[in-house]
Amino acid sequence: MIRFLVFLFCCVGASLARAYPELTRFQYNNCAACHVAPSGGGLLTSYGRGLSSEVLSTWGTEQEAGFLHGAVDRETIEKYLLFGGDIRAVQVHKEDARARVGKFIKMQADLAVGWVRDFYAFVINIGELENQDDWRPNGTSYYAMLKPKDELSLRVGRFTPQYGLYLPDHILFVRSFLGFGLGSNRDTAEIQWTGENFTGNVSQSRQVNVADPESATSAQVQSYLFDSSKVALNYWKGNSTGVNRSAYGFWTVLGFKQNLYLLSEFDWQKKTIAGSDTNGTAHYNKLGYTVMKGLDLFIHEEAQQTDLNDPQSVVTRKGLGIQFYPRPHFEVNGVWTKQVVQSLTNEEGDYAWLIFHYYL
Repeated sequence: MIRFLVFLFCCVGASLARAYPELTRFQYNNCAACHVAPSGGGLLTSYGRGLSSEVLSTWGTEQEAGFLHGAVDRETIEKYLLFGGDIRAVQVHKEDARARVGKFIKMQADLAVGWVRDFYAFVINIGELENQDDWRPNGTSYYAMLKPKDELSLRVGRFTPQYGLYLPDHILFVRSFLGFGLGSNRDTAEIQWTGENFTGNVSQSRQVNVADPESATSAQVQSYLFDSSKVALNYWKGNSTGVNRSAYGFWTVLGFKQNLYLLSEFDWQKKTIAGSDTNGTAHYNKLGYTVMKGLDLFIHEEAQQTDLNDPQSVVTRKGLGIQFYPRPHFEVNGVWTKQVVQSLTNEEGDYAWLIFHYYL
């Protein structure tokens, strides 16, 4: 039970400001339309805040979507700085024939500040929860970005390199399996080209605050399809003193209609430790349907096999979920699954989480 809670905290507790790849179905293929970062996630632009009311929220106004619910005039603030921030917590539950475990975890409480101009930007996220209760004014992520032209961006700082669907739920196998859980922010330098029909990104990164840091080169190419869909290929090559690893994968966001969409990702990884190779895979699927503005129901399916030569390394989850954005600044996201951990039992157990998110 203790090992489960430690694992869960490590995988979920590092969650970042949420990105919404599902918005592709509304023909928002370019993440930089809503976010300062070209890869999406993190500090919102003024346009992104307006869109959170127009497209995502069941109720609310564009003014309400502003920083601090529009209490301060947006135009006055944004002449100088952009502000944001996130407060996030999760209730988790695991139940099977051996144990029943539940825990409420405080995940995130930070403030984002950005000085954003046409050709450059500086962004920092301040605030870190230590032991869930102790808030520290640490700079958890930051970067400087130069945009010599609209299509080209160069970014240097401490953030997560692009690989796969940019989802904040680090407990997902396609995130934790590849090392994008706790401590996924890295010292990173990236260059990105964002064109009308495709996006290309290359980065060099190095882990921080670990005993044997991995240095890695990664690349991603995205192609836009039919204005409401896109597909991407990923590459990762990392090395540390004790481990060499390579990863390849693809992901897609398909907008069948504005109220029906599919998120899918598949990854293959090879690890070499002391001359011995281990190959593994992970995949994720989310089929969502918008019942009404701000309320989505979805089918959740994912699996991983950390060693393709060992059937006991398979873990699968299948279930249902709900996303609800009642008003700008508020989100509730819940998933209930049936999980099978082959190394422990071939019987199904319940595995569920409910995330509460508020952004400033």
